[in-house]
Amino acid sequence: MKLGSGGNFYYFCREYPGFESEFNHTFMLRLIPNKVPYPIPMPNNMGIVRYVLAFAVIVAHFNTLVGGDVWFPVTSYSAVGGFFALSGFLIYGSFLKHERTWRYVRQRALRILPAYWATVLIFAAGLVAVSSLSAWEYFTSPGFWKYLVANICFLNFIEPTLPGVFPDFAQRAVNVSLWTMKVEWMLYLSVPVVVWLIRKMRCRPVVMFIGIYVVSIAYRLLFNWLYYRTGSEIYQILGRQFVGQLMYFYTGVIIYYYYDVFMRYKWTVLVCGLVLMAVGSWIPYFSVVLHPLAFSSLVIWFSMVGRWGTFEGRRDNVSYNMYLVHGPILQLAAYFDLSSLLGMWGCFLISLLVIILLSLAINVCVEKPIQHRFRR
Repeated sequence: MKLGSGGNFYYFCREYPGFESEFNHTFMLRLIPNKVPYPIPMPNNMGIVRYVLAFAVIVAHFNTLVGGDVWFPVTSYSAVGGFFALSGFLIYGSFLKHERTWRYVRQRALRILPAYWATVLIFAAGLVAVSSLSAWEYFTSPGFWKYLVANICFLNFIEPTLPGVFPDFAQRAVNVSLWTMKVEWMLYLSVPVVVWLIRKMRCRPVVMFIGIYVVSIAYRLLFNWLYYRTGSEIYQILGRQFVGQLMYFYTGVIIYYYYDVFMRYKWTVLVCGLVLMAVGSWIPYFSVVLHPLAFSSLVIWFSMVGRWGTFEGRRDNVSYNMYLVHGPILQLAAYFDLSSLLGMWGCFLISLLVIILLSLAINVCVEKPIQHRFRR
């Protein structure tokens, strides 16, 4: 029996308990990883945590796009990283269960694409109502078709605007959240590559994960330095792309890999995470070096410890849909100046209600029928 993996060593010691006592490996056994793929415990609180993260992004964009002043303790930057950490925690094991890249990609596509494409199509067609162009000019404009093709292919940066839509806005992008979707897909596709590299190089998985975290930190620091040196916004944009988000995704993977250890020391993890978040402003380069580790740990801690949010699992979770559709709705709220008509809180609540209703409609009319058909 090979003793190279923690899982094999664990089962060897269970079969031959004298070995453990003879060599005094008790402490080592408390630090070995799960035997992966490891089933994620159910039920859990992850659905509610997803809603909190989506709400944080909505609040941040409401303040930016509409000019509101709604306070929420979780920033948009942290919330996006939290989503990536949850993806890493869930997705790595999903790939290992099947070991077939095509089946893995198909499952991810079935989860991501229906709502995403529906969002792109709905707003591309519907925003003709607020375009300065006529309907004929709008739908025959090269800009319309460029927007449609680019966004369907997750290339939002090629054409983020629609012809004649929000021309006088400082932020003309129709949907300010879609840039993360290409990053999400690239993170998904990194998993088969990383698993292949681990096997090809015959290294311990945790060494690979930590190496990826360090590379991601170096990437972010480099582009932050270029931004502060030149003042060019492009460096800040590039810094938060795929490589810059690997640290969040693979923190989730590490926690999945060491889930038993994570839960065994869950109160220590909670205290350390909260302390780091509290004193982070006094730690140099905290947002790049330690924030991904601290915040991702807290997100997964609240997702998996206790059963306070398990009631949410009785119905479909539409937090992903809310994340997708909120940008254009908030742009429309700003376009119609609803904050002047209804007040800031009235505008926020009406916008949130519309976001929820449209998210539910996409879930019922698009996601469920498509997923049901293909899963059959």
